[in-house]
Amino acid sequence: MTLGVFVRKNRPRWQRLETMLGLIERGGPRRTNRSFLQELSTFYRATTADLAFAQTHYRGTTLLLFLHQLVARAHNQIYRPNRFSLRGCLRFFRNEIPQALRKHLQAITWSAIVFLLGTALGLSAVQFDERAASIILPTNVLDSIYSGHMWTGGIFSVVPAPVASTFLFTSNISVALMAFAGGLSFGLITAWILFQNGFMLGVVFKLCADYGLLGALLEFITGHGLLEISAIIVSGGAGFVVANALLNPGSYSRSDALAEQGRSAVRMAIISVPALITAGCIEAFISPAHFPVWFKIALGLTLGGVFWLYLFFTGKSVQANTPR
Repeated sequence: MTLGVFVRKNRPRWQRLETMLGLIERGGPRRTNRSFLQELSTFYRATTADLAFAQTHYRGTTLLLFLHQLVARAHNQIYRPNRFSLRGCLRFFRNEIPQALRKHLQAITWSAIVFLLGTALGLSAVQFDERAASIILPTNVLDSIYSGHMWTGGIFSVVPAPVASTFLFTSNISVALMAFAGGLSFGLITAWILFQNGFMLGVVFKLCADYGLLGALLEFITGHGLLEISAIIVSGGAGFVVANALLNPGSYSRSDALAEQGRSAVRMAIISVPALITAGCIEAFISPAHFPVWFKIALGLTLGGVFWLYLFFTGKSVQANTPR
């Protein structure tokens, strides 16, 4: 094959590869999507083969130098390590996390449904037979409720608030991460964790209402409860995203679908961590303290509202089209 024929045959692919590299170099990885990267990888391999052919048949030509430079640019972009930057971190929280949640609102909805179903059944179970509470609540909690006292007072009078806050948010984060990781069980563990936590909430509410502690319970949980439950529901939604990738991979293989959807699920699970840390600190420092009830209610509604407003209304719209 003559040099002229070789150039005419392959020039469109080289030009396309140059254009794609220019997009990445100007805008960074955020300008790309899955199909773009697949195309880039395909062109890179083909151009590498062109370089090997040129090294054999067209030594000493400017074409060989051009192909060397083009392949080197592509290699540097495909295999470059991810570098941490403050701008990238801010973009991750400002854009990528809210985008991931809005992309999977159906999973969030199912997570909330399972949690609320558990709550409703917990209320109904205690209404039908009070002994159902012993299935899920510890004996010391039951004894406190039966005697007409909130069980939280004894805990926070013995354990210092910093220690309590660490225990609380660590425990809650463990629940949230289990709900997320439970998606690998095709969603069964995720659904069970959501249902169990909702059931426990329903049982506690019904028992406290029956023994005159509903007001004290509401005063205690209003500061942190909405934020805490919201974070667990979001983590459960992340677990259902993972489960959907396994159950309904579409045209992808299960591993590819899991890799694709898993990125969104991880982003959804990550945002639950700072939310649960905040909720744990409030539960330890503010909820048991003698702050006015209106202050706790306002704090709880504000934190819960800010959490959902952030997820629903921040972040740029997802670019659906492949850069051309």
